[in-house]
Amino acid sequence: MALLTALEHPDLVEGLVLVSASPGIPGESARERRRARDEALATHIEAVGADAFLDEWLDGPIVGTAHLDDETARWDRSVRSVNTASGLAAALRGLGQGAQPYVGDRLGELEAPLLAVSGSDDPVYSQLASEMAEAAPQGTHMSIEGAGHNVILGAPQALASALAEFALG
Repeated sequence: MALLTALEHPDLVEGLVLVSASPGIPGESARERRRARDEALATHIEAVGADAFLDEWLDGPIVGTAHLDDETARWDRSVRSVNTASGLAAALRGLGQGAQPYVGDRLGELEAPLLAVSGSDDPVYSQLASEMAEAAPQGTHMSIEGAGHNVILGAPQALASALAEFALG
């Protein structure tokens, strides 16, 4: 959404930071497959409820919290616990990657400086971040060593340093 805003309304964006982000999924058939997967997951969330889904989600490989200390994992769970099953399902249906347009072919239009951040332990999003930074006229890719997909939670100090460096130019 931030990337689309920067492309559609460049006058509103002075700089753009994307953390573990994607420019969308190229190809309508691939987006349709993703929408189908997101719909199945949304239906599952509604069936099992938010708490049971969070148990599954936080035990998973992408945003799992097993590598975090107990206090941080409990905090993360408490923050996520404010979500409802219907809200999570609606977010997947309306804001999931399958529902969003692909803008990877428009990155050359970006007027604002771009910082694409990824965790070094997340090869898929590291590749996407590298490609976005390379395609943007003022793009930079910053890989946070030892972080996975959830860079904000996994390496907050390193991320803060990267943001400060980007902001100060």
